Amino acid sequence: MSVAAASKAPGAKEGGAPRQHYWRGLHVPFIAPWSGESMPLGTIVRRPGPEGDGIAYADEYGRADRRHGVLWLRAGVTRGRGKPFFAEVHALRQRQAMAHLLCQVCGTSTFGRDDERHLFLVQGEEGPIAEGEKTTSPPICEPCAHESLRSCPHLRKGATAALVGYTPYWGVAGIVYDPITLTPILSDERDGLTLVGFDDPLIRWTLAARSVITLNECTTVDLELELTTVQRKLS
Repeated sequence: MSVAAASKAPGAKEGGAPRQHYWRGLHVPFIAPWSGESMPLGTIVRRPGPEGDGIAYADEYGRADRRHGVLWLRAGVTRGRGKPFFAEVHALRQRQAMAHLLCQVCGTSTFGRDDERHLFLVQGEEGPIAEGEKTTSPPICEPCAHESLRSCPHLRKGATAALVGYTPYWGVAGIVYDPITLTPILSDERDGLTLVGFDDPLIRWTLAARSVITLNECTTVDLELELTTVQRKLS
Protein backbone atom coordinates (compact mmCIF):
# COMPACT_ATOMS: atom_id res chain seq x y z
CA MET A 1 0.00 0.00 0.00
CA SER A 2 1.70 3.19 -1.14
CA VAL A 3 1.07 6.83 -0.41
CA ALA A 4 -0.84 8.27 -3.37
CA ALA A 5 0.55 11.09 -5.46
CA ALA A 6 -1.31 14.37 -5.84
CA SER A 7 -0.45 17.69 -7.39
CA LYS A 8 -2.20 19.94 -4.88
CA ALA A 9 -3.86 19.87 -1.52
CA PRO A 10 -7.50 18.87 -1.15
CA GLY A 11 -9.42 22.09 -0.64
CA ALA A 12 -6.61 24.23 -2.04
CA LYS A 13 -7.51 27.29 -4.03
CA GLU A 14 -7.10 26.77 -7.76
CA GLY A 15 -3.59 27.78 -8.70
CA GLY A 16 -2.56 28.55 -5.13
CA ALA A 17 -1.94 27.28 -1.61
CA PRO A 18 -4.56 26.59 1.05
CA ARG A 19 -5.35 29.64 3.14
CA GLN A 20 -2.55 30.35 5.61
CA HIS A 21 -3.32 31.21 9.24
CA TYR A 22 -1.22 33.15 11.73
CA TRP A 23 -1.54 33.44 15.49
CA ARG A 24 0.34 36.14 17.40
CA GLY A 25 2.84 36.38 14.58
CA LEU A 26 3.40 32.64 14.24
CA HIS A 27 2.51 30.60 11.17
CA VAL A 28 -0.03 27.97 12.24
CA PRO A 29 0.83 24.59 10.65
CA PHE A 30 -1.69 23.00 8.30
CA ILE A 31 -1.85 19.91 10.54
CA ALA A 32 -2.43 21.84 13.78
CA PRO A 33 -5.96 21.56 15.24
CA TRP A 34 -8.01 24.53 16.40
CA SER A 35 -10.24 24.82 19.46
CA GLY A 36 -13.26 25.26 17.20
CA GLU A 37 -12.68 21.80 15.69
CA SER A 38 -13.16 19.74 18.85
CA MET A 39 -15.74 16.96 18.64
CA PRO A 40 -17.09 14.40 21.13
CA LEU A 41 -15.39 11.02 20.81
CA GLY A 42 -18.51 8.99 20.10
CA THR A 43 -19.60 5.75 21.74
CA ILE A 44 -17.24 2.83 21.05
CA VAL A 45 -18.89 -0.58 20.63
CA ARG A 46 -17.89 -4.09 19.57
CA ARG A 47 -18.86 -5.08 16.05
CA PRO A 48 -18.13 -8.12 13.84
CA GLY A 49 -16.15 -7.50 10.66
CA PRO A 50 -14.65 -9.38 7.68
CA GLU A 51 -11.50 -10.26 9.68
CA GLY A 52 -13.24 -10.77 13.03
CA ASP A 53 -14.60 -8.63 15.84
CA GLY A 54 -13.30 -5.11 16.40
CA ILE A 55 -14.33 -1.66 17.55
CA ALA A 56 -16.83 0.61 15.83
CA TYR A 57 -18.83 3.74 16.56
CA ALA A 58 -22.39 3.12 17.69
CA ASP A 59 -23.48 5.64 15.04
CA GLU A 60 -20.75 4.85 12.51
CA TYR A 61 -21.00 6.52 9.14
CA GLY A 62 -19.17 4.58 6.43
CA ARG A 63 -16.12 6.16 4.79
CA ALA A 64 -16.36 9.24 6.99
CA ASP A 65 -15.26 7.11 9.96
CA ARG A 66 -13.07 4.44 8.34
CA ARG A 67 -10.09 4.33 5.99
CA HIS A 68 -8.63 1.04 4.75
CA GLY A 69 -10.94 -0.72 7.22
CA VAL A 70 -9.55 1.14 10.26
CA LEU A 71 -11.74 3.23 12.57
CA TRP A 72 -10.56 6.84 12.80
CA LEU A 73 -10.81 9.54 15.45
CA ARG A 74 -13.46 12.08 14.53
CA ALA A 75 -12.36 15.67 14.00
CA GLY A 76 -14.10 18.87 13.01
CA VAL A 77 -13.04 20.66 9.83
CA THR A 78 -13.28 24.34 10.73
CA ARG A 79 -9.62 25.27 10.36
CA GLY A 80 -8.94 28.78 11.61
CA ARG A 81 -11.82 28.89 14.10
CA GLY A 82 -10.86 29.49 17.71
CA LYS A 83 -7.35 29.06 19.10
CA PRO A 84 -4.67 26.89 17.48
CA PHE A 85 -2.96 24.08 19.38
CA PHE A 86 0.58 24.13 18.00
CA ALA A 87 1.75 21.02 19.87
CA GLU A 88 -1.15 18.82 18.72
CA VAL A 89 -2.10 17.19 15.42
CA HIS A 90 -5.41 17.23 13.54
CA ALA A 91 -6.19 13.62 12.62
CA LEU A 92 -7.85 14.29 9.26
CA ARG A 93 -5.33 16.85 7.98
CA GLN A 94 -2.41 14.69 9.06
CA ARG A 95 -3.96 11.82 7.12
CA GLN A 96 -4.48 14.06 4.08
CA ALA A 97 -0.89 15.32 4.29
CA MET A 98 0.42 11.74 4.35
CA ALA A 99 -1.86 10.54 1.56
CA HIS A 100 -1.02 13.41 -0.80
CA LEU A 101 2.49 14.23 0.50
CA LEU A 102 1.51 17.75 1.47
CA CYS A 103 3.72 20.08 3.48
CA GLN A 104 2.74 19.81 7.12
CA VAL A 105 3.09 23.57 7.58
CA CYS A 106 1.58 25.25 4.50
CA GLY A 107 -0.47 22.33 3.14
CA THR A 108 0.84 22.56 -0.43
CA SER A 109 2.22 19.68 -2.47
CA THR A 110 5.84 18.69 -1.84
CA PHE A 111 6.13 17.29 -5.36
CA GLY A 112 8.22 19.27 -7.83
CA ARG A 113 11.85 18.54 -6.97
CA ASP A 114 14.01 17.49 -9.91
CA ASP A 115 15.07 14.35 -8.01
CA GLU A 116 11.41 13.49 -7.26
CA ARG A 117 12.14 13.23 -3.54
CA HIS A 118 10.48 14.76 -0.50
CA LEU A 119 12.06 16.46 2.49
CA PHE A 120 11.29 15.04 5.93
CA LEU A 121 12.26 16.85 9.12
CA VAL A 122 12.23 14.84 12.35
CA GLN A 123 12.48 16.49 15.75
CA GLY A 124 15.05 15.47 18.33
CA GLU A 125 16.64 12.60 16.41
CA GLU A 126 20.16 11.44 17.24
CA GLY A 127 21.98 10.50 14.08
CA PRO A 128 20.57 10.23 10.55
CA ILE A 129 17.07 9.04 9.71
CA ALA A 130 17.32 5.27 9.31
CA GLU A 131 16.26 3.38 6.19
CA GLY A 132 12.74 2.07 6.77
CA GLU A 133 12.18 4.29 9.80
CA LYS A 134 8.53 4.74 10.78
CA THR A 135 7.09 8.23 11.19
CA THR A 136 3.82 10.08 11.75
CA SER A 137 5.39 13.32 10.56
CA PRO A 138 4.32 14.44 7.05
CA PRO A 139 6.89 15.95 4.66
CA ILE A 140 7.79 19.62 4.66
CA CYS A 141 8.70 21.99 1.84
CA GLU A 142 12.10 23.70 1.95
CA PRO A 143 10.81 27.25 2.66
CA CYS A 144 8.65 25.98 5.54
CA ALA A 145 11.57 23.93 6.90
CA HIS A 146 13.62 27.12 7.03
CA GLU A 147 10.77 28.99 8.73
CA SER A 148 10.16 26.17 11.23
CA LEU A 149 13.79 25.94 12.29
CA ARG A 150 13.77 29.67 13.00
CA SER A 151 10.45 29.79 14.87
CA CYS A 152 10.00 26.40 16.58
CA PRO A 153 11.88 26.07 19.90
CA HIS A 154 11.60 22.25 19.84
CA LEU A 155 13.26 22.00 16.42
CA ARG A 156 16.00 24.42 17.45
CA LYS A 157 16.99 21.94 20.17
CA GLY A 158 17.70 19.33 17.51
CA ALA A 159 16.33 18.00 14.25
CA THR A 160 17.38 15.59 11.53
CA ALA A 161 16.42 15.84 7.87
CA ALA A 162 16.48 13.53 4.88
CA LEU A 163 15.34 13.50 1.29
CA VAL A 164 13.12 10.45 0.86
CA GLY A 165 12.21 8.63 -2.35
CA TYR A 166 9.59 6.11 -1.23
CA THR A 167 7.01 6.37 1.57
CA PRO A 168 4.73 3.31 1.79
CA TYR A 169 2.02 3.09 4.41
CA TRP A 170 2.86 0.92 7.41
CA GLY A 171 -0.11 1.35 9.72
CA VAL A 172 -1.54 3.86 12.17
CA ALA A 173 -0.86 5.45 15.52
CA GLY A 174 -3.88 5.41 17.76
CA ILE A 175 -5.66 4.29 20.90
CA VAL A 176 -5.87 0.51 21.32
CA TYR A 177 -8.98 -0.82 23.07
CA ASP A 178 -9.01 -3.97 25.18
CA PRO A 179 -10.89 -6.64 23.18
CA ILE A 180 -12.61 -7.89 26.35
CA THR A 181 -13.46 -4.75 28.33
CA LEU A 182 -13.42 -2.15 25.51
CA THR A 183 -11.38 0.15 27.73
CA PRO A 184 -8.43 2.10 26.26
CA ILE A 185 -5.02 0.52 26.85
CA LEU A 186 -2.54 3.12 28.12
CA SER A 187 0.52 3.79 25.97
CA ASP A 188 3.97 4.70 27.26
CA GLU A 189 4.52 7.05 24.33
CA ARG A 190 4.57 10.79 24.97
CA ASP A 191 1.50 11.39 22.81
CA GLY A 192 -0.37 8.48 24.36
CA LEU A 193 -0.67 6.68 21.01
CA THR A 194 0.40 3.16 20.05
CA LEU A 195 1.90 2.28 16.66
CA VAL A 196 -0.07 -0.57 15.08
CA GLY A 197 0.78 -2.14 11.71
CA PHE A 198 -1.89 -3.04 9.19
CA ASP A 199 -0.95 -6.73 9.56
CA ASP A 200 -1.37 -6.66 13.35
CA PRO A 201 -4.64 -8.19 14.67
CA LEU A 202 -4.84 -5.27 17.11
CA ILE A 203 -5.58 -2.97 14.15
CA ARG A 204 -9.25 -3.99 14.49
CA TRP A 205 -9.21 -2.69 18.07
CA THR A 206 -7.42 0.57 17.30
CA LEU A 207 -8.94 4.04 17.02
CA ALA A 208 -6.53 5.69 14.59
CA ALA A 209 -5.31 9.25 15.09
CA ARG A 210 -2.32 9.34 12.70
CA SER A 211 -1.18 7.61 9.53
CA VAL A 212 2.22 5.92 9.81
CA ILE A 213 4.56 5.58 6.84
CA THR A 214 8.07 4.23 6.46
CA LEU A 215 10.89 6.32 5.02
CA ASN A 216 12.82 4.55 2.27
CA GLU A 217 15.56 5.55 -0.18
CA CYS A 218 16.75 8.10 2.38
CA THR A 219 19.57 10.56 1.84
CA THR A 220 20.59 12.58 4.87
CA VAL A 221 20.83 16.29 4.12
CA ASP A 222 22.78 19.08 5.74
CA LEU A 223 19.96 21.37 6.84
CA GLU A 224 22.12 24.46 6.93
CA LEU A 225 23.38 23.85 3.39
CA GLU A 226 19.92 22.91 2.10
CA LEU A 227 18.29 25.98 3.60
CA THR A 228 21.08 28.29 2.44
CA THR A 229 20.36 27.07 -1.10
CA VAL A 230 16.65 27.80 -0.59
CA GLN A 231 17.42 31.31 0.67
CA ARG A 232 19.47 32.00 -2.45
CA LYS A 233 16.56 30.85 -4.63
CA LEU A 234 14.14 33.10 -2.74
CA SER A 235 16.39 36.17 -2.75
